[in-house]
Amino acid sequence: MAEYRVPEFTLEQRMEAALRMYDPGREWGVVSELSRMYGVSRTLLYEIRDRSRDALGEALAPRPAGRPAEEATLRVDKALIDRTIAVLPMLKGSVRDIRLGLDLIFGVSRSVGYISQTLSAAGEQATAYNLGISIPLPVLGEADEIFQGGKPCLTVVDGRSFLVLNLTPAECRDGTTWGLTYLDLVKRGIQFQDLACDGGTGLRAGLKEAELAIPLRPDLFHLMQDGHRLTQQLERTAYKAMDTAERARRADLEARGIVRRRGRRLKIEVPLPQAEREEAQAITTLEHWSWLLGEIRQAVEPITPAQRIVCVAETKATIDTAVELLKEFNHSGITTFANALQEKLPELLAPLQWLEEQLLSLVKDMDANTLAFMTWAWQHRQALRLDIATDFPASLQPIVHALWAALGLFHRSSSLAESLHSWLRPFLQIHRGMPQWLLPLLQLFWNHHRFERGQRVGNTPLELAGVADAPSLKELLHQLFGSHPATQPA
Repeated sequence: MAEYRVPEFTLEQRMEAALRMYDPGREWGVVSELSRMYGVSRTLLYEIRDRSRDALGEALAPRPAGRPAEEATLRVDKALIDRTIAVLPMLKGSVRDIRLGLDLIFGVSRSVGYISQTLSAAGEQATAYNLGISIPLPVLGEADEIFQGGKPCLTVVDGRSFLVLNLTPAECRDGTTWGLTYLDLVKRGIQFQDLACDGGTGLRAGLKEAELAIPLRPDLFHLMQDGHRLTQQLERTAYKAMDTAERARRADLEARGIVRRRGRRLKIEVPLPQAEREEAQAITTLEHWSWLLGEIRQAVEPITPAQRIVCVAETKATIDTAVELLKEFNHSGITTFANALQEKLPELLAPLQWLEEQLLSLVKDMDANTLAFMTWAWQHRQALRLDIATDFPASLQPIVHALWAALGLFHRSSSLAESLHSWLRPFLQIHRGMPQWLLPLLQLFWNHHRFERGQRVGNTPLELAGVADAPSLKELLHQLFGSHPATQPA
């Protein structure tokens, strides 16, 4: 309780003074007498009378019928903020940790059942909201599967905006299940420009059973990942051969008496001539393989080092030649990679063929230097913050718009879906599964969060997908779940 400015004038004395001030039959001079008795001013006595009248009026005013509702006020100050900062890193996000956090931060006790029911209701609201999102722009689809506790989940994201389109667990991962998921996305008004995925049989079978006219793009990342694994294997083989040859050379020098060392003589696995042949062969294989893999990777790029749009015929000829040279190594791993590359060649060339068809009439009669400048500008548009309306002549602006639009739709990777799974994995491990409420809430958060770095910095996935007037995450939480959080400074 706050202290009175006149500590000698106690609460009991104030109450007695208020009663005497209210006495309708009080005699003249009572106020002056009370002022001398308690050592206070007449003004304070009249203020006590008025405050007493107001308090009585509030206490005796009619109330709503029934039990009064419980009200609690939370004071957001520095102490609460500091305690929240200290507690949050110690919590994992499970239901029981949420219960502990409520107690440690707010001093509120809730049962596990109450928290579970609240999360289920929030998940239903998030699901309804996610299903109602309409995307006006064509989607560069990326599909992948993630598993937790033996249960699969089909992840579909937009390769342009990083918007999560689908994040729903299922009982199985066959073509029918994923096909129905694709159909549901199309019914929601999502227009697929294409769909990129890895070699998962369920993903491809689902697209086939849905009978959707969506171009399928093989994931270039996984194909090159196989090549990088093979590079690491060949490097280990080369280093092992070099170590064996060096040991054989030292043993040969020791046997000829040129070099002396303590202890027993070195034992070698193979004779020196054979070790040197195997060393030279391993190094040559690694060098030639690395060079051919680099040529293959460069051949499938849409823009050449000379800033030209790639020619599909030249790309096919380059890869065919590289496949023939790879098979001449007589290495089982390299031959397997070459056969896989040859089998997937039509799918690898499909996006390049699409780009060539889109730009054929546009660049047919264009000066090579002008085209090189426009493609270079597209590659560096974000670093240079280029604006077509202000940074290009009016005569070139329609051509630049068409060229940049086509290059922006060139797509053949599902790496964003893989990146999203890296973000999802800790949540799934904490909850040891996929509760019905978890994934809708995570999808809601991701689509409305604002990127803090990278090429999408300062934007949300919904904004990048072309959704006008997309609410912020704070506004959406207020819309779905209640009042705004406190915003006053601590």
